Amino acid sequence: MSGIRTDDEMEQFLFKTRKDTAVVNFGSSWCTHCHEMFPHMIALSKLFDSLKYGVAQVDYLSEGAQGVEYTPTFAVYRRGKKVDQFFGANAQQLHDHLWLHE
Repeated sequence: MSGIRTDDEMEQFLFKTRKDTAVVNFGSSWCTHCHEMFPHMIALSKLFDSLKYGVAQVDYLSEGAQGVEYTPTFAVYRRGKKVDQFFGANAQQLHDHLWLHE
């Protein structure tokens, strides 16, 4: 799991995972729902271990967080392109999307 705090780090993460499917959790330090979802994401990352994971701080991103209106938002990237995005503190929804993209 990679930490992403700048647009450059986001670009590097997408480049590094360009041959894989990657999931980015967009959140912030002040978001209580983000804190609630983090343990679920850790557990699910072990279940769906073929996916690559990143955690992005929206407070520090400008271009990398375009399209993110709510936190937490989860985005799925395949070959460096966003193919899915969903938001909310719903562990079952996160599980279902990860299962779909694994």
